[in-house]
Amino acid sequence: MLATLLLALLEGGADIYPNGSLIVIFILFILFVFLMNRLLFKPISRVLDEREALTDGAKTESRAAANQYSSRLADYEAAIRSARAESYRKLEQERAAKLDQRRLRLEEAKGAASSEIERARTEIAHQTDDARRALATESRQIAEQISRTVLGRTVGGGAD
Repeated sequence: MLATLLLALLEGGADIYPNGSLIVIFILFILFVFLMNRLLFKPISRVLDEREALTDGAKTESRAAANQYSSRLADYEAAIRSARAESYRKLEQERAAKLDQRRLRLEEAKGAASSEIERARTEIAHQTDDARRALATESRQIAEQISRTVLGRTVGGGAD
């Protein structure tokens, strides 16, 4: 409006002359700006600022929640890895203990088997010696009996 008035004055138009109504319009304009600012612009600005603060707050909260979720997820995964490693360690310990028990039983069995084998060898050696002595005795008796039967007399040079 003021621009139109200035343009009209510069062009030399005689239709518009500034008078007292211009001052009233200017005062009403200032009053209208003040009232609009007070009643409309400031409340709207305040509501928009609050909305932006809420939106920023919600964004900040969502980021914090996402960070907390990521942190908890990482802790959970670390706990799972730790528990899994612990269970594998326990399984490995149990496996090693079972292998040690098995090794000990095998060593005991080998020891028992070797002592049984040694006992059997000793017994076989005794039986072999006994059998040799028995065979030697029997062979002398058979030889004496054959010589008695064939020669009809006792041969006396074979007694030890």
